Amino acid sequence: MQLKPKQPEKYNGTRDYQKIDNWVASMDSYFAITDAQPPFIFHYLNTIFTDEAATWFRYTYGQEDPSTVTWKTVKETLLAYFVKPNHMRRLRDQWAEARQIGSVTEYHTYLARLAMQLGVGKVNEEEFLDKFIRGLKPNTRTELEFRDPKTITEAVKWADTFDARYYRKKDNHRNYGPFPSNINYQDDNRGEPMQLDVLQTTTHSNSTPIQIDAFKTKSSSTKLTKLTDAERAHLRSLGACFRCRRQGHMARECPVKPRMHLGNSKRQ
Repeated sequence: MQLKPKQPEKYNGTRDYQKIDNWVASMDSYFAITDAQPPFIFHYLNTIFTDEAATWFRYTYGQEDPSTVTWKTVKETLLAYFVKPNHMRRLRDQWAEARQIGSVTEYHTYLARLAMQLGVGKVNEEEFLDKFIRGLKPNTRTELEFRDPKTITEAVKWADTFDARYYRKKDNHRNYGPFPSNINYQDDNRGEPMQLDVLQTTTHSNSTPIQIDAFKTKSSSTKLTKLTDAERAHLRSLGACFRCRRQGHMARECPVKPRMHLGNSKRQ
C-alpha cells in the first residue's frame, strides 16, 4: 500500500533550533515516503520555503542544475546557515547550569527539552537521572539520594511528591482550608503579661519618680505589700489593679487571689 503523507509545514527561516529540528525531521520522512528524486526535490523545495528561507534558497541554489540538487546537501547547508553559531556549546552550558526553580515537573520538562536538542546519544538515561537529582532543591535532592531511584520515572514521581509535601506546604500552609488566601495573619498576643517590670511616674506634688514593682506578686500564694497613697494614685491613673499591679482590670476583678485580705485594697 502506497502512503500519501501530509506535506510538511512551510519553513520561513526561523532560527529557533527546536522548530528547525522538527521541520527537518518531517522533511526527512516526507522524502523517504515519497521516494522523491532530483530534479523534483529542487522544485518541491522551491515551493516550501517562504520569507527569508525562500530568499536564501534561491540565492544559494538558484544557479544550480536541479538534477544535481539533493535533500542531503540542502539540509546540511540550511543547518549551517540558520542554526546559531556555537549552538551546541550554549546547550551544554544550559544543561550544566540547570537547577530546579519552579515545580519538579517544570524542571524535568526543561531538562528533557535540552536533552532532545542535544541529540540522540548525547545524554543517556543514567546521565539524565544524575543531572535531574543534582539540580533539585536541597531537601528534595537529599530525599532522592536516600531513596536512590533507578529510573527517571521513579525519580520524578518521588521528587514531585516530596516537593509538594515539603516546600509547597511550608510556603502556603496558612492558605489551606476554607479561608481566603489574602488574609493577613498575625500572631495572637492576647493573654500575655505586661512587659514592664516597673511602673514609673511623677506626682503632682513633687518631681520624685514613684517606682512600683509590678510583678511582686507572681502567684496567688505571694503576700502583697501595702500600697502608699501615691502608689494607689499612680495605679489608678494607669487603670491598673491594686492587687497584681497589671492594667486592664480592677482589684475586685483580679484573677490573683492573695492568701489574706489587705487593708489597702480600697475601692477603685
